[in-house]
Amino acid sequence: MRAAVKAYRTYEEQVDLLSRRGMEVGDRDAAIAVLRRINYYRLSGYWYPFRQLKDGDRGDDFYPATRLADVVALYDFDATLRAATFSVLTPIELAFRALLGHELGRIDPCVHLDPGKLGPRAQHGDSYRRWLAGYKAKLDSSREDFVVHRHRNYGGTLPVWAAVEVLDWGGLTYLFEFAPRKVQDVIAAACGLRAPQLASWPKAPRTTGKTQVHSGRSERDTYAQMGRSCIG
Repeated sequence: MRAAVKAYRTYEEQVDLLSRRGMEVGDRDAAIAVLRRINYYRLSGYWYPFRQLKDGDRGDDFYPATRLADVVALYDFDATLRAATFSVLTPIELAFRALLGHELGRIDPCVHLDPGKLGPRAQHGDSYRRWLAGYKAKLDSSREDFVVHRHRNYGGTLPVWAAVEVLDWGGLTYLFEFAPRKVQDVIAAACGLRAPQLASWPKAPRTTGKTQVHSGRSERDTYAQMGRSCIG
């Protein structure tokens, strides 16, 4: 039996509901225009802290003086913050991919498929096995032209400098952690860091990426210190 879901509400009904729960919505037509622009349930994550606490749980009613205009301002600030963050992270991510693929390729074009040629973390526990399964799943589902070409002409095997372009940020971070220390040191030096420092900051864009995909809210996340740029 299908679980019960909330009833459909028009934009006008959504505004009325917020007003009944104590939010100051201001001009009604303007409030309706806001909900046409930003989904009600996306905004709900931003007004969540304004809902009154009752016995440790959030109730439906808002604290006095809660204004829709303030909630929207918080949303707009967060959208700007995310856009600025990703504009900075993107060239760093591209450089990190290029460096990792290039330096691992010095060892063997298919080093990512041979844990014996990687570092100790790839050779102990099951993290490498799980990573490899995830990589192969991404390879099978990819529609990138270079992946299709490899499937047709080389049995689907990608050299590591191409494989890094298939991986998401989490998979890329794991591959760096699997890399031999000498590879980590070279990449870290290009970033003006030591290998342990560089191993920590890739978690920041991975966390931000998850925020972007799953909730679209980043203003409450803590960003790890990123270190100096890897792009020269």
